[in-house]
Amino acid sequence: MKKFFGIHLLLCLALLLEMLGMPVSATQTGTSPQETLPAAGDTAFGTATVTSGCRTLDGMVPLGGSTAFLKSAQAAFIYEQNTGTVMYAYNPDITLSPGALTKLMTAIVAIENGNLSDQVTISTANYNTLPAGAINAKLKNGEVLTLEDLLYCMILKMANDAAISIAEHIAGSEAAFVDMMNSLARSIGCTGTVFTNCHGISATGQYTTARDLVRIYQYAMKNSEFSTLLGAKSYTVPANDKSEKRDLVTNNFLLEQLNVTKYIDDRVTGGFATYTSSSGASLACTAQDDGLSLILIVLGCSRTYNSKGSVSYYGNYDEMWDMLEFAFDNYRVCRLLHEGQAWSQFTVANGENQVVGQTNTAMDVVLPKDATTKNLILKYSVEGGGLTAPIQKGQKIATMQISYQNSYVAETELFAMSAVRSVTDEKLQIQSATRDDSNVTGVLSFVGILCLVILIPLVLYLVVNNVRRAVARNRRRRRRRSRRRSRG
Repeated sequence: MKKFFGIHLLLCLALLLEMLGMPVSATQTGTSPQETLPAAGDTAFGTATVTSGCRTLDGMVPLGGSTAFLKSAQAAFIYEQNTGTVMYAYNPDITLSPGALTKLMTAIVAIENGNLSDQVTISTANYNTLPAGAINAKLKNGEVLTLEDLLYCMILKMANDAAISIAEHIAGSEAAFVDMMNSLARSIGCTGTVFTNCHGISATGQYTTARDLVRIYQYAMKNSEFSTLLGAKSYTVPANDKSEKRDLVTNNFLLEQLNVTKYIDDRVTGGFATYTSSSGASLACTAQDDGLSLILIVLGCSRTYNSKGSVSYYGNYDEMWDMLEFAFDNYRVCRLLHEGQAWSQFTVANGENQVVGQTNTAMDVVLPKDATTKNLILKYSVEGGGLTAPIQKGQKIATMQISYQNSYVAETELFAMSAVRSVTDEKLQIQSATRDDSNVTGVLSFVGILCLVILIPLVLYLVVNNVRRAVARNRRRRRRRSRRRSRG
């Protein structure tokens, strides 16, 4: 076998020399675009979270659904303000009587068009429009109160005489004030609301919706004076020459009530409740806890009484409690989008590579507490139906819709994380045509020379050694033949 060793080495050397003469291929392979490109969406950006989702007050597919889980409410709504999420909505757009919730609009119109320190001289001339038994603050003709005093009488005492006095002070007449109420309702986007008086009692043709009440409440809460008014637990109207001081306590059992304490909830920051036999028990309130900032509405709940005439089921308070537990026990706010966060790769026609889309803003969303990222569904819509090089860094390339179950919870724009050059770009063509392989050739030449320096002496040594061994063998053979002849 040793005699073939030199031949094997010579063959290896020949193969090495042949490899040194082979050209280097410039062909590159990559991942197929079909393996990384997400399916394109067909929902226009800006509409998915309204028509098919819960993001924005107009969202038609609430995150927590629309099934009735309350005992008697004719309509209900839970809205998270920080993220603009409709968390729950039952009959959100059916028209119902607002009852005394009308006073929410009366309060904000008065605050925006008057000063709390305004001195208001009471005229009882129009109080006869109120039905017998209507709640009032027993305001006296000629009595002077501030506008602030009247607002607290109207909200904490639910005083209808105070509402009429407020309307006449601000607009000159209740009819003119009602026009202001309807004008404001239209300007903030209410489409199912009409007011016919300023207090909500015996109001023929007056109606609203749960969604519109959230819209009114959210708008009004931007005013700090309104927020303070709706969050007050008590207020004292000072004495004057016609009346002793009036100590007022809120009628909202969620905030404070000496006689009915089971409904008090520290998470509730403000609200207003109402009950009439014709429109039922209703309640609007705000509540905050663990990152959630809620506006909650229940309309038209049933109220029942026991044989002694006492209330056995308040309806609006009981069902509001159920809504508060539903929201705070099951949902949380979480950061879903981060600034500069990469989301997906997109194919770029005629581009030297794909492009990665990233978000440029952060976004919080409301999700169930047990939800994880694997529960989310991402849907992309590429700009123009497809991308073509060149792409500039920061260029808008797609939109992304994120849904949980069947409700879209977020929409965002995606921007190119880096630029993508065209493969037909003149500079790229020049670079491709003048590719410099000198470094590769130099390395291979060095390796070849090194191999030759090592292999050639080794081959020569083996050849010489084989020749010497062959000569020695021949000499030994001749000696053996010579000895055999001499013996014979």
